[in-house]
Amino acid sequence: MATQGLNIDPPPRKTNRQDMPEPEPRAEETREVSRRSKRVNVKFDQMSEADKVQFNKRVTRSTADGYEILSIKMRKKIPELLAEGLGLLESKYGKV
Repeated sequence: MATQGLNIDPPPRKTNRQDMPEPEPRAEETREVSRRSKRVNVKFDQMSEADKVQFNKRVTRSTADGYEILSIKMRKKIPELLAEGLGLLESKYGKV
C-alpha cells in the first residue's frame, strides 16, 4: 500500500564554469579595485574619533539584562552608561 520514495527528479547537473562567459565588471567595482591597489601599506580605513578599547568583563546575566534595560529606557548606549557610572563612583570615592 505504501509507496517507496517520492518520485522526485534528481537535482540538475552542475554546469561547467569554463563554458559560461565571465560577467564584465561594473564601473564601481573597477574603481574600488584601483583604490585598493593604490593603498599598499594601509591596514584600516576607519579612524576612530577618540581612543577606544574593548572592555570585556564577565558579569551575571541579571547585571547584563539590567544594563540592556537601562540603555533602552534612557536611550543611551551601554558604553555611555558605563562612563556615567564611573563618573558617579569617582564623585563618591575620588578619582583613581
